[in-house]
Amino acid sequence: MRLRKWILYTILLAAVAAGYAIRSWGQDESFYPAVAASAIDAVAGDENGVPYYAAAANRLEAEGPPFFAGEAIEIDPSGYAAASPDAVLSTGPDAELGSRALFWENGSGWTEWKVEVPADGVYELEFTYKSMKQDSSSSIFYALEIDGQSPFSEAGNLEFVKRWRDKDVPYRKDAIGNEIRSMQAESSAWLTARMTNYAVSSEPLKFRLTAGVHTLRFTARNEPMAWGAIRLRAPDPIPDYAEYSAAVETGNTATGGASEPSATVVSASAGDEAWFSLIEGERYSLKSHPSVQTGTQNEPYVSPDGEGRFVYNILDGLRWKRAGEWAEWTFEVPSEGWYEIDVKYFQRFVGKANAYRTVLIDGGTPFRELLHYPFAYNDRLEVHTLGGLGGAPFKFRLAAGEHTIRFVADTSPQYPALLSLQDTVRELYGLEQKLRKLTGDYGANSGDAFRTWDIEGFMPDIGERLEAIRDRLQTAMNYLDGLSGSKTDATQSLRIGISILDDLLRDVDAVPNKLGRFPDLQMRIGTWMDTLANGGMSIDFLVVREPGAHPSLKESTTLNKIPYTAVNFARTFYLNYNARSLNDDNALEVWVGRGRDYASLLQEMIDQSFTPETGVAVNVNFMPDAGALTLSNAGGDQPDVALGLAQDTPVDYAMREASADLSEFSDFKDVASRFHPGVMRSFGYGEGVYALPETQSYPLLFYRKSILNELGLTVPDTWEDLRKLLPTLQESGMKFYFNAKDFVPFFYQRGAEFYTPDGARPAFDTDRAYEAFAQWTELFGKYDLPQEVPAFFQHFKLGTMPIGVADFNTYVQLLTSAPEIRGDWGIAPMPGTLQDGGEVARWAMNTMTAAMILNKSDKKEQAWRFLEWWTRDDVQLQYGNAMESFYGPEYRWNTANMKAMALAPWPADDMAAIKEQNRWVRNVPFLPGGYLLAREMEFAWNRTVVQRVPAKDSLDRSFTALEREMARKRKDLGLRDDDRLAFPVIVRPYDWGEARP
Repeated sequence: MRLRKWILYTILLAAVAAGYAIRSWGQDESFYPAVAASAIDAVAGDENGVPYYAAAANRLEAEGPPFFAGEAIEIDPSGYAAASPDAVLSTGPDAELGSRALFWENGSGWTEWKVEVPADGVYELEFTYKSMKQDSSSSIFYALEIDGQSPFSEAGNLEFVKRWRDKDVPYRKDAIGNEIRSMQAESSAWLTARMTNYAVSSEPLKFRLTAGVHTLRFTARNEPMAWGAIRLRAPDPIPDYAEYSAAVETGNTATGGASEPSATVVSASAGDEAWFSLIEGERYSLKSHPSVQTGTQNEPYVSPDGEGRFVYNILDGLRWKRAGEWAEWTFEVPSEGWYEIDVKYFQRFVGKANAYRTVLIDGGTPFRELLHYPFAYNDRLEVHTLGGLGGAPFKFRLAAGEHTIRFVADTSPQYPALLSLQDTVRELYGLEQKLRKLTGDYGANSGDAFRTWDIEGFMPDIGERLEAIRDRLQTAMNYLDGLSGSKTDATQSLRIGISILDDLLRDVDAVPNKLGRFPDLQMRIGTWMDTLANGGMSIDFLVVREPGAHPSLKESTTLNKIPYTAVNFARTFYLNYNARSLNDDNALEVWVGRGRDYASLLQEMIDQSFTPETGVAVNVNFMPDAGALTLSNAGGDQPDVALGLAQDTPVDYAMREASADLSEFSDFKDVASRFHPGVMRSFGYGEGVYALPETQSYPLLFYRKSILNELGLTVPDTWEDLRKLLPTLQESGMKFYFNAKDFVPFFYQRGAEFYTPDGARPAFDTDRAYEAFAQWTELFGKYDLPQEVPAFFQHFKLGTMPIGVADFNTYVQLLTSAPEIRGDWGIAPMPGTLQDGGEVARWAMNTMTAAMILNKSDKKEQAWRFLEWWTRDDVQLQYGNAMESFYGPEYRWNTANMKAMALAPWPADDMAAIKEQNRWVRNVPFLPGGYLLAREMEFAWNRTVVQRVPAKDSLDRSFTALEREMARKRKDLGLRDDDRLAFPVIVRPYDWGEARP
């Protein structure tokens, strides 16, 4: 009986295994047939009617104009035809360039050149350029117009990429042996490159020009640049692999050597064995963006293995994912001949889809198969040989000597689907809004489930529109499946979306009762658009080898992971992981209330700059919980300096004599002048000042360009403009967002203060205060602004709230997490109040993080020297650029140093709005009992808006409550009636002229 059961179980297991084998064998690429990009409905253009590059390229392909084949047409940059008044330009010879150059010194305005084109045809643009802003981690962006029109939408944001390298190679190590990420160094040399955009095409961008004179106008977007020659060049034909191999065999020369320096780790075999060279992925020689970074991977046979320590041993796919980001390695081959290339990579960042890299050797792509070369999804580091679909490896003919190989992140294969999905989201939104207008349902999700509709009587084409959307999703899904040869997470989400549309199509008269499906579908599509726009891939190493070489390139498996994990676990018993235990007891102790990455970079900058300059050693420690500071201060184990604190913490400590008065230091006024006087009001108490600001977040007005244009609305400049805008907005079922708890702007813009000049009692019992309170509450009562909005960012993306006031964090979110509306949103200063002189006052409060010195510190002088260094203009710029370069724009350092803010390399239009808003900063002072102000204002708002209590009566009740609490708190703190807690009076906005470099 037992034998029969064993046989039966064996047969069942064999059957299951056979089933899986048959299913796996049947799942080849033919199961997901390739769909041509042309099958996807072409999206004509952006919200301004400018065609996308895809449409322009399709038109070129259909019309078939000849490619220009003559000599390059060179434009002397110093011979520009015209420039805008705000463009600061100078020309002159440049010794390094060997010719005349144009120096666009301020990165503002526009400049245009005339060029005579000899023949009709297709051209490429090549530029020689050099960065003029050495403290910027951003690429340089310019917009191009030809004869007064943008040739395609993407020409409005052309990227001039810089060159970067790691400053310290090999990386230095900390006290316990962990590697420290290197600072970044920018190349200051002149660069020559053809204009490319790997989000839309793997080849340089093509421009169709007719014979005759044309005008090229470039508009600066973010920062200055020196211009060498501008050239119109003939496109270089790229052969396929068969043509490349045949051309080499017939006697064409092999690929030549490169001239750029090597930072590569190379190992090669000796003797008569076949030659190979292993190139560590983390030891690139150059890269395009400082955000392209190394990372760490722990698994068997990773090279090198950290052996229990933190070692940067890969090029990190989380930091190398945006289109156009590249890394380049240098290597040498011993003799001319054929070589093969292996890549050990890891790729599971794009939802089981392929990641694509365009491969360049010595500055060019040898054959077309290396354009957007696919790297399949995997879940561990695997060795892959560059080769064709049949698995045969590509062979590269290389001359003896030095060469470069460059991998460029390329997302252009997904570009057609991305455009289609972007247009689908817009169409879904338009259809939803039309349905809501017809039904009168502007609720959050679904309509009246008990009401029946004959919706086709009002919208006869609803079925056709839903079918068209479903078919577009189906085509995009098939296209993406065909690219990867498998189902991916993104297409699985589209399948669910298609099923939602199929459900709506079963009974279109029930669609008005299912309006909640529309925002759900838009969110589902929008979530994956960001994934499709990126393509992360990690590289452990590259191997260049002769075809006969077989180096031992091992990979991790489930079996060898077990002993590897066990060894790592055993190391934890004898390796020291506590860096604080090695701290210098005599060093300055600094605690940082931010993430570990922030603290690590600060320690690195201190070791490189502050300690050599001052001789003061500093221990930087990560403070995960601000409560630890309170406990340490009570226990006598407090640090000397605390960073990253909430803005009310320093004064709260000052009331208890726990923070040091910074105004006692001789150069305090000079240091304090680095900041807006309005933010310093948050740190004053009595006659002292107890902190310096580090970062700040400020209100901005966000708006959707296309929606406002469609409704015929303009961006409001004042609250009166907003009131005029609201009826049109609300008739369309949309809302304006403003945080219902933010009362400060209304009071300060009308000249009302919250406290008396001596800081002893409240002061909002004046006519101006009553008017401000009435204005604030009427927006939510009379004008029906939404009282609670859990996620403005999501509503803004969907278009249900296409305009609103939010903080700087929303700005960063839109930059990094809203690809579906990229280019369709803008920012402006928040609405203000028109003053008698015609100026619009936009007074508001900035939220900050603070740095303070603990009063129990016995190193106050050294601590002040540290704060003076830390808040310097150049240090703040360096730190902000390094954070953003290491981790991307989501880690944007929004410094409170006004000069450093003015020099930030952000888009010019955005910077104009940010600088205007930051002229009008007036923070509420923190006073004894003042913590009750926000609470009482909320109570007053609820009484007036919800309970309909008259505004004056409601505000008076809060005034009385706050007055009592302030008196009680002053008594608790032992303050006398004549003790003044005066604060600075701010009556004029900040003059940015003081913040010029």
